[in-house]
Amino acid sequence: MVSRRQLGQALLEFALIAPMLFLLIGATVDLGRGLLIYTSLQGASRDMARQAVLGYYSGSNTLAPDCTALSTPCTLGPLTSGAHQLDALGMSVVYADSTGGLTSPPSYGMYAANGTQPGTISLTGAINPSTVYVFVYELDPASGNTRWSCSTCGGAPVRIPGHQLVVVDLKLQWKPVLNTFLGIPSVITFDSQSVGRLEY
Repeated sequence: MVSRRQLGQALLEFALIAPMLFLLIGATVDLGRGLLIYTSLQGASRDMARQAVLGYYSGSNTLAPDCTALSTPCTLGPLTSGAHQLDALGMSVVYADSTGGLTSPPSYGMYAANGTQPGTISLTGAINPSTVYVFVYELDPASGNTRWSCSTCGGAPVRIPGHQLVVVDLKLQWKPVLNTFLGIPSVITFDSQSVGRLEY
């Protein structure tokens, strides 16, 4: 038979160990969720890059490609719908064309060139956690010039033929639940970049 003293000792030991145990379990679950989000982001950028190289997408990143209007329509959707693979994980998706011309990224990003290699993009302005920010641009491998889809450029095509590189860069700022619970304000920025060569 367990004495009251032994029972009290067991309760005290549990009270001392339980917070650390629950913190460890919570951190493990949070880390697993973060890994799932990151791998999903990588898969989405690869899928989008595979679609972006097709001539069907030369007109728009947000509309269904022109092969959906063929007599035997294709089943492809808008290019940016690839980023919506993360909707099931509670993420939202933001995509905007450039408003600063064909050489400028969307307003929520800043681009730093890297010669003839894909450059570096950083998020700017008011960035919301748990939001996927989509960047899609063309890179001329000879000159290093970039070409962004432009909403104010008089109907210029999104991409032009010439076997340039198409770069799809997805960025996401994620705040682990544990950070929120512990009152830590930091976020983790996930970034996935995929590159393909235009097939037309």
